[in-house]
Amino acid sequence: MKWIYFQVVFSLYMAIPLNQGVHITATGFQIKVINLSRQLLLCRELIGLRNEKCKNILEKEIRKLKVSLFEVGAKRNALTAAQNLNTDRTNIHLSGKYVSDVYPIWLKVGYRFIDIYCDMESGSYITNKTGWITFQQRKNGKINFNRGWEDYVNGFGNPNEDYWAGLENILMLTNQNLIVLNHGYSTLRPNLRVDLKGWDGFNAHVEYERFTLYSNRNYKIGRFGKRYGTGFQPNFPDAFFRQEFSTFDKKSEGTSFQTNCPGPHNSGWWFSECGFSNLNGVYQGPNQKMSKRDGIYWRHWFLINTNKTALKHASMKTQYPFRGN
Repeated sequence: MKWIYFQVVFSLYMAIPLNQGVHITATGFQIKVINLSRQLLLCRELIGLRNEKCKNILEKEIRKLKVSLFEVGAKRNALTAAQNLNTDRTNIHLSGKYVSDVYPIWLKVGYRFIDIYCDMESGSYITNKTGWITFQQRKNGKINFNRGWEDYVNGFGNPNEDYWAGLENILMLTNQNLIVLNHGYSTLRPNLRVDLKGWDGFNAHVEYERFTLYSNRNYKIGRFGKRYGTGFQPNFPDAFFRQEFSTFDKKSEGTSFQTNCPGPHNSGWWFSECGFSNLNGVYQGPNQKMSKRDGIYWRHWFLINTNKTALKHASMKTQYPFRGN
């Protein structure tokens, strides 16, 4: 304050013209100097406040930038982690695991994990690769498959024993891989494998190209591609009909089920009026013959196994032809 005062006084003194009759009283001169000094101090304070405000704004923007950089890094890390998740048997193989067991599988569409049994030993005629994701399994009859619609949609059982992954999860498993085309995106459908083993030790399997479900048609099963394996007769109609899924409390509209045929009276399946399969039927014992109406049923079994024994094991599995992006 004193420094500004003396500086102003000196400047004004030097600026006063001499011998020109200028008369400025000491008191008036001091008041003007004091007022000017106060104005100068106020200007300095305003400049300081402006600088502080600018500094605060700058620091705020820097903090925002740091947060943005952190979020970008977090998203990049999350994306990298998601790319390394087990989305099919290929990722499991790449992680160095080759033993059949229950593994967490990441559903890309559902954005969540499911624990599911992976058959890492069975090969494929179509892809010449091992490893299948098992979404349906019958092993010991401990789980009751006579259930309603909600159970079949959500899933039930134990992945190590009798198990149904759930229609919604199965649907997501058929939509794991998207491939980029010139005109957009297309879903690469997985192959389907059905494994069958009788109480007499006889076993067979079937592989199908392009396993598809339609959510807007009550999980209707789509048309397959070619089929391979030992579990069918080439000149006989296929075991799967293109039907909507049915249970006792939600039946496919317009379908009447024949009395002596597989139907929703004891399980859920892609039933027709008199279909050729029902792997969710009643689990039968070692001394029984395969029951068309009530048991775990596969029409071709009567054609390939002369003993016609009931099935001890049955399972359904998916595998993608190759690893998608």
